[in-house]
Amino acid sequence: MNPRIRTAEPAFATVEAAIEAARAARAEGRFDDELAAAQAASALAPERWDAWVALAGAAGRARRPELIEQAQLRALETTTDPAMRSRLSVDLAWTLASNGRWAEAAALAREPRPEIEHEPAVRAILGATLAAVGAGAEAAPHVEFAVRAMPGRPDYWFNLAVLYNSLGRVDEAVAAAERAIQAAPNHAPAYELVGLLQTPTPERNQVARLQAVRSRMPAGQAAAKLDFALFKQLDQLGRTDEAWQVLTRANETIALGSPWSQADDDALAAAMASAFPRPKTNAAKTGRPRPVFILGLPRTGTTLVERIFAAHSKVKPLGELVAFGRAARRGAGADGGPYMDIRVAQAAETVDWKAVGAEYRAEIDGLAGGAEAITDKMPPNWWYAGAIAAALPDAVMVHVRRSPMDTLFGAYKMSFGPVFDWSYRFADLAAHYRIYRRLTDHWRATLGAAWIDVDYETLVTDPASAVPRLLEACGLPFEEACLDPHLAEGAVSTPSASQVREPVTSGKIGSWRRYAVQLEPLKALLHADGWVDDAGDPPS
Repeated sequence: MNPRIRTAEPAFATVEAAIEAARAARAEGRFDDELAAAQAASALAPERWDAWVALAGAAGRARRPELIEQAQLRALETTTDPAMRSRLSVDLAWTLASNGRWAEAAALAREPRPEIEHEPAVRAILGATLAAVGAGAEAAPHVEFAVRAMPGRPDYWFNLAVLYNSLGRVDEAVAAAERAIQAAPNHAPAYELVGLLQTPTPERNQVARLQAVRSRMPAGQAAAKLDFALFKQLDQLGRTDEAWQVLTRANETIALGSPWSQADDDALAAAMASAFPRPKTNAAKTGRPRPVFILGLPRTGTTLVERIFAAHSKVKPLGELVAFGRAARRGAGADGGPYMDIRVAQAAETVDWKAVGAEYRAEIDGLAGGAEAITDKMPPNWWYAGAIAAALPDAVMVHVRRSPMDTLFGAYKMSFGPVFDWSYRFADLAAHYRIYRRLTDHWRATLGAAWIDVDYETLVTDPASAVPRLLEACGLPFEEACLDPHLAEGAVSTPSASQVREPVTSGKIGSWRRYAVQLEPLKALLHADGWVDDAGDPPS
């Protein structure tokens, strides 16, 4: 239950004056003042839908997400015009999707709205909503309509490019990104996407273009993200010395704005292990759909494993759900906190884990479409493995692991922003890996058959043996299609979206060795912890 909206005491003579004051404050960037005026408007005229719309918008800009949904619901309650109700319901669907309530968002987005089907702005929001909940194929017609109707909108073209990439339509993604650049020559994310997607050759590449765009930008996070794309171009061209300089510059810049706390993660890991020394059990197994959690560090092959399951006729991939973390936090009285919240561990003994499992199941039931099993590929759920076992006794957790050096170099050469803020410095990479190994070793020792280890190297070198074993461990019959995961349909929301559309190959094993000299300090840190041998591989 969201907190009740607390409206301010009316400070204006009329609701019109309050709404006008909110607009003026917004124009000047005074978002707290805008919120206060919008709250006054809703207090003066709670029967006016436009007052609630003003409050919803102001709450978003003032970073008060707890007010947005409530204001949108009140706007819907006070609107009688069918077209306006449809527009407001589209906004609400986007809010639900943004809050991780995918099943509700998808159901609302799919409602027929003939009275506004020709409005490009509405169709753009519907497309973004459906894309956010993993329904990329349904999203595409909406976004395509929007760009046809408003071809001068670079944001629409860029959203279409991202959507096409998730659907494996890489050439179309590049073309859409180029249209975004045509509409906005300084659209840095579009340049970045083209640089990441286009395979360079000495005659045709994005190096000079990315360098030119970056030179026009001030130093900061946006420029650093371009550097990651520039690194990929230079790396694939074999210009490794230049590539490394660009990559270190990018990571140093991102690290300044994304400090990582080893102490916080140490405490979280210790709390989780202490809270779940052995599996907690509640009710008997609850049947379909069976949740299959795919988890591990980024760049280990979790998306490849997701696509293997996606190729199975009895499995529905649901993407990277936030539903379990949200349900666990709510159960612990910590709703609204970070996804990995130590309060979940601290309250573990008093949490009603059966209720947490029921809340999670309500979400996946609305998305599964009758499948016998679903996959939830939220990689950081390895933090929550004990809680998952407590809430969902029939769930299995597929833990994907990879050579430490390939794993950590894979993270170091990607831009994750603040999501994985341990991935920008060698010392942080090694320390986080130590924490990860310690906690996953604990889960392996305590969760029994619910914990399934999958080695990336085995998966790509011997899929004919590894894939059937994986499916059997999850209670699924083998299907030949699972050996060709690159052919599986469905959207892929991950930096490796284009890579997983290619046949399985072992070509990326040991890719860190191109930079063995530069990565020697990282290898030394891992070696000191006992995670790699002298060659940089996992200990035998």
